[in-house]
Parts: sequence; structure tokens; C-alpha cells
Amino acid sequence: MRLKQMLEIFRAELGDVQEPYLWQDSELVYYLNQAVQEACERALLIEDRSTPAACHVAVQAGVDTYNLHPSVLKVKRASYEGRLLTETSIEAMDAESGNWEVRTGQPTRFILEAPVGGRAARLRLVPTPAAAGQVSLTVYRGALKLLQAQCLSDEPEVPVSLRDGLKHWVYRCALLKNDADTQNAVRASEHEGIFSGIFGIKVDANTARKRSDRQPPIVLCAW
Repeated sequence: MRLKQMLEIFRAELGDVQEPYLWQDSELVYYLNQAVQEACERALLIEDRSTPAACHVAVQAGVDTYNLHPSVLKVKRASYEGRLLTETSIEAMDAESGNWEVRTGQPTRFILEAPVGGRAARLRLVPTPAAAGQVSLTVYRGALKLLQAQCLSDEPEVPVSLRDGLKHWVYRCALLKNDADTQNAVRASEHEGIFSGIFGIKVDANTARKRSDRQPPIVLCAW
């Protein structure tokens, strides 16, 4: 389903088919981009191991931390020069060794640092690489680019079978627009509930932080 068809459906179901429109195309597309991101964060819809910008990290000798592509939500798998890396945490490494941060060699583990403010997630290699190389990732991510109102032939980057469910977040946002002719908090809440039933409940920031802080299983290895 292309953007043009989706906008037609949105207007028909919102009862907004005659000009002047209550919602401009640019508003509906903005809500749709929000819907795609919400769905990807909740349900981890897009798994990717082939897009270079999101899945390949060029490693430099002596540099342990690398910014990931802004679309990356979670790292499912990581390997360095073909060798699998084990996910760990700062807490786990501190418990194992007091000087792990100053060690160098071939990386055997990685730490995923959560996004902070406007900064994207980061990948930290352990030990610090002694030579240049490449990390290959399998990630869950959001859309690589936003939909635009003038590009009506574009499609949302989510599975076709789930695209219809995106409309409920669009309607939720549309019905929260602060205008006497558009605002309907009750209906907005109903659509948010339907969206959550399809894609899962939103994880609040505190819960996400606790999950991020939870230590992965410690796997002992020889340095």
C-alpha cells in the first residue's frame, strides 16, 4: 500500500474528504512517520543484517566506542572479522576484572550503550581493538528515511501485513490535535488501545533503563 492510498484511507475514515481539510497531508504523513517509529520500537519489526550504514562498523586501532546509525534500536548479533562477539555490560566487566578498560587486543565482547539525549546508541568493544577491522551487526531498527507528503508513491518500511494497523496511531494523533473541530480524546484513546493491541505496549523510559542496566550472562574467556 503506497502513501497515496494510505492518505485516501485516512481521510475517508476520519471523515475529512472535502477541502479545506481539517488535517493537511503534511500532518497526516508526520503522524504516519510517528506510527512507523512507534511500531518498530514496540514490536522490533525490522531486522537487518545487510544495510551497510546500519550493520557495518569500521573499526580503528585504539578506538573502542562507535556511534551506531540513528535508526538502530537493538543489536541482535555482532561479530568482529567473522568471530562472534558476546554481549556484556560495564557492571559484568567490573566484576570480572579491575583493569579491563585498559586492555587491548582482538575484541571478544561488546557493550551496547543506550541513546542519551540527541545522541544515537553506541557500540563499545572489549578489549580495545589493537588493529583495524570491521564489526558486522544484525540489528533491529526503525525506518531509514522518513516518508514525505510529496512522494506519494513511497511505502512505509514495515511488513505489508501490518501496515493497516499503523492508521490507528495516525488517528490517535489526529484526534489529539488541539482544535475544536478535530479534538476527541476518547476516540484517540480507543485508537491508541487498538494500536497497542497490534504492536505491543509502549515501554516507559524508566523500564527501558532498567532493562538496559540488566547484566547479560557472564561468559568467561581467556584474555
